[in-house]
Amino acid sequence: MALRDGYVGAWPAPAAAMVMAMGLASCGVPAQPAPSATGPAPSSGMTGTERLANDLIEADTAFAADNMALLAEHVRAIELAGARPSDPLGEAALQAWRSALPAEQLPMRGRVLGPAYISGRLAPGGKLHTEQVMLGGKSVSIAAGTAPRAGLRLRIARADGDIVCEQSPAHARECRFVPAFTQRYRIELVNSGPRDARYHIVFD
Repeated sequence: MALRDGYVGAWPAPAAAMVMAMGLASCGVPAQPAPSATGPAPSSGMTGTERLANDLIEADTAFAADNMALLAEHVRAIELAGARPSDPLGEAALQAWRSALPAEQLPMRGRVLGPAYISGRLAPGGKLHTEQVMLGGKSVSIAAGTAPRAGLRLRIARADGDIVCEQSPAHARECRFVPAFTQRYRIELVNSGPRDARYHIVFD
């Protein structure tokens, strides 16, 4: 799947470490139960894309709490997955996480190729619009991690406006589908909650 940045709409100024991860449920199959809005998202039964989205937000939270042991655990999982940030915010956050770790806890870099992700922040009522070109016949997996875990909706639609997948709440739930042919898809994330939200959207 080729990635192309195309952001429109609200992009509140984020701090380098204030980024997050959110996920979507599979399209065309029964959706998984929505995770708790307060408790940790379960790791068992998650797809790789959902797990990465959750690891990103957990690393973000551990960094903010100055929990280096937990931060090291999740950064190691992120890098073993071969994840790569595809925007400056995600790159800044990953560098901040690595720089905060003591040398003995610093994980080695993972495989070079792997899923990509974008990171950012939305104000209450804010919307993220981005477009990605999906290759025909190639399975697509999109997931996200959000903080908070409630109040955000993810929607994916084809260029003609037909909705492919919608999840609310969006956190740690995957959309997986196979485009019939190569075309552009529109991805929308809406924050309907009462406070700022952080997110990481994973593409694989």
